[in-house]
Amino acid sequence: MTVTEVWNRGNNLLATAIVGLSAFAFFPEIFIETERPFKIDEGLLFLLGLLAIGWYVRGKHKFTRTITPVLMVWAGFAIKLMGIIIEFKEKDDVGDDFGGLILFLLGGLLVTWLFIKGKQVMEK
Repeated sequence: MTVTEVWNRGNNLLATAIVGLSAFAFFPEIFIETERPFKIDEGLLFLLGLLAIGWYVRGKHKFTRTITPVLMVWAGFAIKLMGIIIEFKEKDDVGDDFGGLILFLLGGLLVTWLFIKGKQVMEK
């Protein structure tokens, strides 16, 4: 494995881990939420997590420099933002979404920075 492949694998794994772990962490909320529309964000996040894990374990693209995992983290951010918008009037239901939003914002910034930095590092 080359240095570039190791760098790419680490970055792709980080993004996949953020999405995959949060998908399983928020999954129980599907059973706790009181109304069907409030369950949409957790369901979408769970599907996104399964997609991210499936993407990572299949094929050799986990070793390539690709924006796919970065976009998955930002998709998680968009899903949690949507959850806040839907659940905002229900203070009891919206609370968990703020933590998820912060997680995906910081995670998105981190994986985006690593993606950009990776190109600079490999050009040296």
